[in-house]
Amino acid sequence: MFDVAIIGAGPAGTAAAFDLLTAGASVLIIDKVAFPRKKACAGGITPKGIQLFQYDISSVIRRVCRSVKIRKTNKQSFLIQSDNILCYMTKREDLDAFSLNEVIKKGGQFKIAKKIHQIHETSTGVQIVTDIGSFKASYLIGADGANSRVRRMVIKKRMWQQQWALEADVLVDHPEQYKMEFDFSGKHKGYHWIFPKGDHVNIGIYSIETRKKLRTQQLFEYANHRFGTQMGTQSLRAIKGYPICTGRYSFENKRILFAGDAAGLAERLLGEGIYFAIKSGQDAAKAILEASKNRLESAGIIYHRKLKTMQRDLSIYNLGAHWFYRFPNLSLKMVSSSFFHWRFARGYAAGKTISRILFK
Repeated sequence: MFDVAIIGAGPAGTAAAFDLLTAGASVLIIDKVAFPRKKACAGGITPKGIQLFQYDISSVIRRVCRSVKIRKTNKQSFLIQSDNILCYMTKREDLDAFSLNEVIKKGGQFKIAKKIHQIHETSTGVQIVTDIGSFKASYLIGADGANSRVRRMVIKKRMWQQQWALEADVLVDHPEQYKMEFDFSGKHKGYHWIFPKGDHVNIGIYSIETRKKLRTQQLFEYANHRFGTQMGTQSLRAIKGYPICTGRYSFENKRILFAGDAAGLAERLLGEGIYFAIKSGQDAAKAILEASKNRLESAGIIYHRKLKTMQRDLSIYNLGAHWFYRFPNLSLKMVSSSFFHWRFARGYAAGKTISRILFK
């Protein structure tokens, strides 16, 4: 029997596993595929996210960005700049494989199970029945992403939404000449992005319209528009569409916790999820460790309490998304002001959360 089983070996799962192993807990981490594996994600890590890693990930950073280009609805653009780093670029397949390897080196056990058949929570533990056997643990962390199988099996009512993103890698000459860019000039409620990553750029579309899935043709059209009409299907690689899960964590399980997108812990404004995945994974680990020492409160109750600060930040992002995409011209005009540049660039580069930037 393990102290903790974790389903999902992405940023949330490995963050939780690493902290639990550091504290001396026995950890089983399960995923449906071997690593490295292709993972749909733009791969931008904010300074506040990079600060959370308990190990050095510099070997999987493809580029650092000290400026961000913002293209407005009228096709004009402006730069947000800082002397310090505003974003770190990685490829998720590299980051996730590296992080899982750090967990295994710490003593975590990793198993590949393609199917989770049943999950049973009792007063003393959790049983996970899979296609490769049955496993028991005192606690379970569901960290298996926006389409979480664990969540669907355990939670009966829906308390989350899915926004959509579509991305591809683009082969271009001199990718080092491209800046990190958010392009709001499209007609949908969302944006296009261009993220430079060493030998290529990653492009994508993000939409907050939950009922409108994105089409691959939209990505080709954008690539042709931005990089030249001669671009063909061979110029776009690793095309993937994926949901980003947002919501409010209100699950009541005592021994089953959820982290990252499985818990709806991503923000709606830009769709950032890596920071919230790592932070929630670490908070879930802390809650389990505290509950194991102090049996007066369940891990679920402790975890709810730890998430309050993060949920306040997510509420600010959600409110910002509502007004930003409702009034994009006015919002972008405000964002382009020098006051915004100074306050937000400095705050993000320092690794501050949105509530600390706005209110402290």
